[in-house]
Amino acid sequence: MPQVLKQEVRERIVGAALAAFAHNGFAAATMSEIARGAGMAVANLYRYYPSKEELFAAAVPPALVARFEQLLARSVHAHARLVGVAGPSDETAAAELLQFWIEQRLAVIVLLDRAQGSAYESFAERFVERLLEVSVAELRRAHPGLVLTREARLVLRQIFENTRRMLAVLLEQCTEEAAIRRAVAAFRSYQVGGLAAFTRALEAARSAD
Repeated sequence: MPQVLKQEVRERIVGAALAAFAHNGFAAATMSEIARGAGMAVANLYRYYPSKEELFAAAVPPALVARFEQLLARSVHAHARLVGVAGPSDETAAAELLQFWIEQRLAVIVLLDRAQGSAYESFAERFVERLLEVSVAELRRAHPGLVLTREARLVLRQIFENTRRMLAVLLEQCTEEAAIRRAVAAFRSYQVGGLAAFTRALEAARSAD
């Protein structure tokens, strides 16, 4: 008689997989480790998910990734704001993105920093590129005629690489909703101030030329 695959067992496996992927990264996580986390034999795990790739797809499904990208596209102006004040629509979108990060904490950690070797290994790079693209557009909107040198773009890229890594660290270290909100708010205030100072430096350099 064929084995009946139970939904509650699937959910336990997916939970253990997410924890392993978030802690070690997709490439380093093993099916044996995931089986231990799910409290089952590895042979039984393979009956539910024949490969680590299939298990990753269940733990980080395409719909979740698409939702992350949709929310990011709507709120990215609030996170890359260079003029110091975000509009109401920006704040609403940013709040929705933060709520998503809280609800999908482990999957977000994976996508931002631990997806190497998986189908979404390019997600982190796309995240940074999106922030860079918007920051450059924001600079040009707020400061017409401002020329961004290669060096300025390099600095911005590193700023947003740090954003990506910092968010992953905050979500990993802060497991409670209130703590996540406090940490993200503190980081955001630091980043907005830093970006404003960066803009002033560019303006001063242009005036000196």
